[in-house]
Amino acid sequence: MKKIQKHGKSFLYGGLGILAVSFIVKWTGAPLLYFWILLCMAIILKAFFLTAVISTKRLKPGLWLYFIMTGVIMILISIFFKTAFHVPAVHKILFYTAVFLKATGLILMIFSKKR
Repeated sequence: MKKIQKHGKSFLYGGLGILAVSFIVKWTGAPLLYFWILLCMAIILKAFFLTAVISTKRLKPGLWLYFIMTGVIMILISIFFKTAFHVPAVHKILFYTAVFLKATGLILMIFSKKR
């Protein structure tokens, strides 16, 4: 678990920070290209974090890990509904649910480590 704390934290918080910046960019009215670039960077950093977490042999997956993994998968599916099948309602439901799940997973992870 210490390996995750050393290397994975930067991926986790970096991905969350870039995700927050991407939403700020989108809400300020900047071109959507910047939003999508930042969003993809955040997803890549989150994938690195999940790889670091899963690669440890002594990992006992908690609810927080399942929430974060489900959020990542839902974001990828929502991007599919945004680009391949243009269904805005499904895209928005999946995307914002994924953001909620990832944030909930982060909160659970932080509180589970304090115990």
